[in-house]
Amino acid sequence: MIRCETLKLEHVVGEKSKQAVVQGDFRVPERKPGIEKIISIDKTIKITKEEIIKDKVIIEGYLNLHVVYVADDPSQPVHHTHARLDFTQFVEIEGAEPEMKARVKAKVEDIHGKVKDDHAHDDHGHGRSRKFEITAIILIFAKVTELREISLLTDPPRGVEAVTERLLLEEVIAEGSAQVMVSGKFQRPHEKPRVEKVLDVDAEITITDKKVIENKVIVEGDLALEIIYVADVPSQPVHHMHQNLHFTQFVEVFGAEPEMNVTVDEKITHIGFDEVDHSTVSVEVIVDLTARVTEPRRLDVVVDLVGMDATRELLRVDNVVGEDHTQANIKDEIDVPHEKPSVDKVLDVKVNKVEIEPEDIVIIKDKVIVSGKIDAQVLYVSNMPDQSVHNVDGVFKFRNFIPIPGALPEMSVSVQSAVEHAAGRPSDRGRKVVVEIVLKLTARVVDAVQIYVVLCDEDFQRPPHSPRPPQSPGRPPCPFEHVVQSGDTIWKLSIRYRVTVDQILALNPGVDPYNLQIGSVLIIPCDP
Repeated sequence: MIRCETLKLEHVVGEKSKQAVVQGDFRVPERKPGIEKIISIDKTIKITKEEIIKDKVIIEGYLNLHVVYVADDPSQPVHHTHARLDFTQFVEIEGAEPEMKARVKAKVEDIHGKVKDDHAHDDHGHGRSRKFEITAIILIFAKVTELREISLLTDPPRGVEAVTERLLLEEVIAEGSAQVMVSGKFQRPHEKPRVEKVLDVDAEITITDKKVIENKVIVEGDLALEIIYVADVPSQPVHHMHQNLHFTQFVEVFGAEPEMNVTVDEKITHIGFDEVDHSTVSVEVIVDLTARVTEPRRLDVVVDLVGMDATRELLRVDNVVGEDHTQANIKDEIDVPHEKPSVDKVLDVKVNKVEIEPEDIVIIKDKVIVSGKIDAQVLYVSNMPDQSVHNVDGVFKFRNFIPIPGALPEMSVSVQSAVEHAAGRPSDRGRKVVVEIVLKLTARVVDAVQIYVVLCDEDFQRPPHSPRPPQSPGRPPCPFEHVVQSGDTIWKLSIRYRVTVDQILALNPGVDPYNLQIGSVLIIPCDP
């Protein structure tokens, strides 16, 4: 019996790596001593924007640098200074179009710095250089995909010998989008001058958590804001201040279920700002969120037919190499600030967020190494006579690995985290809190494969995923009625009867798809 499977897949249009050199000149701030020699450079890389134009992906980002140096001073003390090295690069990918999706990652392969002579001298005529140059070699990887629906032959015609290949593919179940407006009012820090006029607000978005529930994806994220303003002083210098905004938003994704995988694409579409008064600035940011829910499908697809002509197409998709999880047991201490009372009893430990940056995920042979940090809050009863309740915050770093047989450095990986347990207890006479957190880390490694597959064309008759219930004598032709049973959802019915969700809803106006009533009747359209 001939069988075909119609799948929605992210077709890989192209992927490519590019090595680039980025360079910048910097000055040591005036409040710090001059620089004689650079000792070390600690760096992290951040991608802030990727944009697809025809046949290219434009990438913007920056390197966050902490430079440790020997001061140009007779005692030669060691100091450090901070710098940010911005870059814009492009990767050529033939076939890329603006409506497609791009995924980008980057890493620093080498970095070095040198002191530059800026001809500055102290009162004794000695050189006091404040300038230095940073040169970094970065490796950027870009992948462009498009969502395609493709009908694959999985069982050949009777009597025809077939060549098959087993694949574990990520099938796209559903996709949804939503807009969220994040706003807040911010007080200038007391050490900053008063605000005369806000010139600009820059925002960067980071998705900190995403969770699939039935028919929805819950998205949490942070917006890092840089507010640039003219100071309210006679010389009117330009200053800036940094603020953070947290948001939680849900995206309706009809057909989503808790154990499915999800990717979220985010884009800032609007930034508005205003001066409330000389000390307060209001900011509003509109963010577009797109959530795509997928599920692995293992298929034996037909790649060729022996002795028979068939339509074949080159399929470029991500094949799931492996998926596994591990538990990270984090145990650390939080010092209670001196201005807070000692701890008598810990009431609760709340994990605000688990932060795992893309650069903190490394694939080595057969393993995925994951680093990150946990932002937690401890609620406790003080040892004061009134037993007042207080809180203290802490940040805990972790590092663990997940075995994935077959994983190699050039493959792609995604990591999900879930807090399974969090508790605390006082120690050191209540001046410390010992916090224990159990974190579940799940890694999925995929590799892009190119394979010719046999398509189902007009020569093949497509059978159903599962047989439609036989029509009883005298039953009217479709559309027909379906009595809702326990466990039924619109999504499951669309799969069962091989129609779309929208087609069912069009024939059943007024039905709440999230609250089907057992025993109620739905009109099911014909199989197209």
